[in-house]
Amino acid sequence: MLREALSTMFQRHLPEYLDGMITIVSVKMSPDLRIAKVYASIFRSTTDPDTLIKRMNTHAPELRHDLASRVTMRFIPELRFYRDDTLDAAEHIDKLLKQVRRDDEARGLHPYDDEQPDQPSARENND
Repeated sequence: MLREALSTMFQRHLPEYLDGMITIVSVKMSPDLRIAKVYASIFRSTTDPDTLIKRMNTHAPELRHDLASRVTMRFIPELRFYRDDTLDAAEHIDKLLKQVRRDDEARGLHPYDDEQPDQPSARENND
């Protein structure tokens, strides 16, 4: 519920202190529902993403007030914003895998070349 409301807020009216495209990836609530940890991904920003997260935390009371008009809850939680770097990590892993593949190809190795020519492959044993 909070994730959808925050996402809508950032899609429809991005505050002037933020730029780029902000996606709310997840919201994790404290057990007492008083604190919401909001994980956001930031794309196409001319500003450093960590700076934008700091700005969001600085303006969290305003965002909380806006959120209160969009959701019905007994208590509107305190918002704490964090950068979600899952996509950055996935991109880094993808680059590493591509580099390993290029290195293997440069050495003349190809997928499934680890089978020994004098030993039957697993496929041949099942026939």
